[in-house]
Amino acid sequence: FEGLIEFCAADGGLTWRRRRGVPHFQYSYRFVKDLVALERFDAVCGALQEFTENMLSRWVTNCIRETGIHRVALSGGVFMNVKANKRILEIPELESLFIFPTCGDPTNSIGAAYQTYVTRCRENGGGKALEPLGDIYFGPEYSDAEIERALQQAGVSYRRSEDIEREVAGLLAQGEVVARFKGRMELGARALGNRSILADPAKPGVIRIVNDMIKNRDFWMPFAPSVAADRADEYLVNPKRIEAPYMIMSFDSRIEHARIYAASHPYDRTVRPQVVYPEWNPDYYRLIKLFEEFSGTGAVLNTSFNLHGYPIVCAPADALGVLRDSGLRNLAIGSFLVRKKEPDAANPQTQGRSSPAGGHLTPGA
Repeated sequence: FEGLIEFCAADGGLTWRRRRGVPHFQYSYRFVKDLVALERFDAVCGALQEFTENMLSRWVTNCIRETGIHRVALSGGVFMNVKANKRILEIPELESLFIFPTCGDPTNSIGAAYQTYVTRCRENGGGKALEPLGDIYFGPEYSDAEIERALQQAGVSYRRSEDIEREVAGLLAQGEVVARFKGRMELGARALGNRSILADPAKPGVIRIVNDMIKNRDFWMPFAPSVAADRADEYLVNPKRIEAPYMIMSFDSRIEHARIYAASHPYDRTVRPQVVYPEWNPDYYRLIKLFEEFSGTGAVLNTSFNLHGYPIVCAPADALGVLRDSGLRNLAIGSFLVRKKEPDAANPQTQGRSSPAGGHLTPGA
C-alpha cells in the first residue's frame, strides 16, 4: 500500500496525490481486488492499518515542519483510529494534540460555528474568548419520574436506591456487570459513563461475560477503561500530558496494567481511556472512587450500552430493551436498580438470554 500515494515536494509535503497508474477511488475496484487477491484477510487489515499510521504520521510531521506549528488539532472519521492517533501523538516535534471526539461529519458543522464566531468577533472588534470544548454530555436527560413510568410500562420489578453509585460500585467489586443509564447522553460514538456497561477491569473473565451475553462482539475487540483523573498517571504513559477525556486517544499502560487488564488491548497492553474529571461528571467520578474504595482500582471497564451493531441506548425504553433482549443481569437506571434472577441450573428454559417479555426480573438484592 505504501506505493499508492506520494507527498508533494513543492509544498513541503502538505498535500499528497495518487502515484502514476493508481486509479481514482471511484474506479479502483478491480485495481484493489488484484492488489489483495489471495492474501489473508488479517494480513490485508494489518497492512491497511500500517499504511494508515505511516501516512498520517508522516503527513502531520510534514505539516509541523513546514508551518512551525507544533500544537495540532485534528478531525474527521479516520481519527476514530486510536492506534493511528497514538503514532501521531508520538511524533517528536508535536507538543500537544486535540482530536475532536465525534470525528466524522458532525465535526464540520461545529467547526464552522466556531470559525464563524471567531470571524464575527474580529469583524466587530470584540467577543469573548472561546472556551475549551469541555464535557460533551449534550444529549437528552430523563427524570426519575419519567424513568419510573418506563419501568412500570415494561412490567419489570425494580427498587429505588438510596445511593445508586455506591450500590453499583459494590456490585462491580463483586464481579458483576452493570449497565448504567443516568444523566445526559453523550455526544458521539463513545459511551462516557452515562450510557455505559461497566465491569471490574481487573477481572479478565468479565470480557467473556460482556461479549457472550450482551455485546456479541468479536473476541479480539478490546474494551476501554474509565479512569479517575487523580489515578491516571498510575495507569497511563503520557509524557506530553495530553488530556484524554473522550476515549479518542490511546496510550501505553504502566506497571499497574494488571489492574485494568480487561479494559486494555490484550496484545500490546495499550489502553483507550476516558479520564474522568469530577467537575465534568460528578456522579460517575464518585462511582469510580467508591469502586476504588472497594477494590483498590481507580478505574472501571466501560463499553457502550447497546447490542452489537445497534446504536447506543438513548431513552429508558432503549435501555430496558437491551436488558430484555440480552443476558445483561443488572441495570442501574436513574436512581433505580433492576436485577434479573440467577439462571436456574435445573431448568434449561431459564438459562441464557431473558425472555422477550422481560421475564425473570426481580427487585435488586
